[in-house]
Amino acid sequence: MTNRGQDLCDYIQASPSPYHCVDTSVARLQAAGFTELKEREVWSHLPPGAAHYVIRDGTLVAWRMGTGAIPESGFRLIGAHTDSPNLRIKPNADYVREGYRQWGVEVYGGILTYTWFDRDLGLSGRAVLRGSNGPVLRNVRIDRPIARIPSLAIHLNRGIRTDGFKPNHQQHLPPMLGIFQDDAPDLLPKLISDALDIDPKDFIGGDLMLHDLQVPVVGGVHNEFVFAPRLDNQASCYTAIEALVSQTDPVAATTGAVLFDHEEVGSRSSSGAAGQLLVRILDRIISAAEAQSPGGLARASAQSFIISADMAHGVHPNYADRHDGQHKPMLNGGVVIKSNASQRYATNAESSARVQLAAEAAEVPVQKFINRTDLACGTTIGPLAAAELGIRSVDIGAAMLSMHSIREQTGAADVDAMTRVKAQLLRG
Repeated sequence: MTNRGQDLCDYIQASPSPYHCVDTSVARLQAAGFTELKEREVWSHLPPGAAHYVIRDGTLVAWRMGTGAIPESGFRLIGAHTDSPNLRIKPNADYVREGYRQWGVEVYGGILTYTWFDRDLGLSGRAVLRGSNGPVLRNVRIDRPIARIPSLAIHLNRGIRTDGFKPNHQQHLPPMLGIFQDDAPDLLPKLISDALDIDPKDFIGGDLMLHDLQVPVVGGVHNEFVFAPRLDNQASCYTAIEALVSQTDPVAATTGAVLFDHEEVGSRSSSGAAGQLLVRILDRIISAAEAQSPGGLARASAQSFIISADMAHGVHPNYADRHDGQHKPMLNGGVVIKSNASQRYATNAESSARVQLAAEAAEVPVQKFINRTDLACGTTIGPLAAAELGIRSVDIGAAMLSMHSIREQTGAADVDAMTRVKAQLLRG
């Protein structure tokens, strides 16, 4: 059996940005026989069992055609997101301060800022290059310690002990890159051109970000944990893809995995869950399906189900009071069903029961999470997708600690458990 904890580490190591996460997922889909469709092309014939995927920027939609007419059999989908909180490079990034080269950075999502200090940082993302017929997009990654955000010595900042750590994002987050030299070119174009073996003049810009260079590992005294960056939410992307490719025989419903970008900043983009991308792809799948039945997407939605898969807040032994006393998920305690009466999560009693039954069939324990009533609740793609598509939804996840840190923690056994439950939910 695959060591899914280590396999997840390999997946995350290959995926320092949303664009790389898509590429890593595509490689696994292609190995399972999935082929790419382009949005701009005509989709003329999708027979039962056909397995395809579509890429838009940092978002991936993959599916296997079911044996039934979609308006009658519906979709069973797993949703997750490829992006994680991090530091993004500003357009005019290069500058010099006090004789040191630095980059201007922007906070993306709700990062735990202090965890980004004193880390060895690389660069990754998507570069936009000058091509003969217009812009050309290429993924880029630099896995060497080119950047670091140094802390201020305690001797110059003694108030931190009583006042806490409160860095100003504009002033204190720019990383140090090197010593300024008068005859040296701008750093960013030089680094990108060297990495991609292009002329620096052909670099126009990019969607670029910093990433931690410490590799993901399986750890703990008995190897019961995974320590890694971007577990929120690449761990859910991994288990979604693994669940989908495990479905070698088609079922009546059309099954799929949807990995959105931009969840950490609200999902309102052309490739986010609050946009029209998924609804248009589902409509096109129905139109191109071999088996037809009247009613289209409106009828299919009544037969469909989408699993919003994001990570869940495991109980922290040093901060157990931050959890509701009856809802304390444990790492390696099985699938977590997340609920919120204000619909910050999309779960209701019926969708929760579906997960409960699937977990029983997969022989995986179930845990429940709901926020303390006096604490604000985060949200996921679940309510957005459910509202946009009119499809029943549920929010689930694996318990984790250090959410939104540069390095997070989850249970190694939960990686396989989540894969099994998602596979069971796809089977119905």
